[in-house]
Amino acid sequence: MKEFLKRIKADFMLSSLLCIVLGIVFIVWREATINAIGTIMAVLLIIVGIVYIGSFFLEIVTQGISVVVGAIIAIIGVWILLQPSIIVSLIPIVIGVVLIAHGIRDMKESLDAKRYGYESWGVGILLAVISLAFGVICIVDAFGVLEVASVMIGIALIYNGISNIWIASRVYKSAKQYAQEQDAIDIEFKD
Repeated sequence: MKEFLKRIKADFMLSSLLCIVLGIVFIVWREATINAIGTIMAVLLIIVGIVYIGSFFLEIVTQGISVVVGAIIAIIGVWILLQPSIIVSLIPIVIGVVLIAHGIRDMKESLDAKRYGYESWGVGILLAVISLAFGVICIVDAFGVLEVASVMIGIALIYNGISNIWIASRVYKSAKQYAQEQDAIDIEFKD
């Protein structure tokens, strides 16, 4: 039980803090952040493509398909580098998917809190539903004005991070109390 609690707490806290920091970055450096992400993705694709091509010529991978795959990946990287607006328009969709995944996980954790006897588990469900809604909005309005979308994404990420921390603390507290009650029941019974 303790390992379960530690895993939840560490995972939630790290991902929540990253969401908050990323949210602040999206709000403060709107356009620059989105363009930088597009450029970084393009450069990474070009590097991966070159590695695939190089592996063929260095005979690290003996299959000829690595040249074709490498060339395709590198070409896509160059294309994105030349047309960054294409990848930039996908960023809200990717973030929306992450928010939906966090919302689903938050919902599960809130239901676990209910199972451990936490009475206000409904608040966690509400927060999870709001995270899901933010995720859907990011996906549905991905092709809207990117600067406005950037602020909305930042707000959604900050909200998601804060709600994750709140939910994790409630689950951790409820599970800890539940474990203590179970230990107390086992200890108090004497014949």
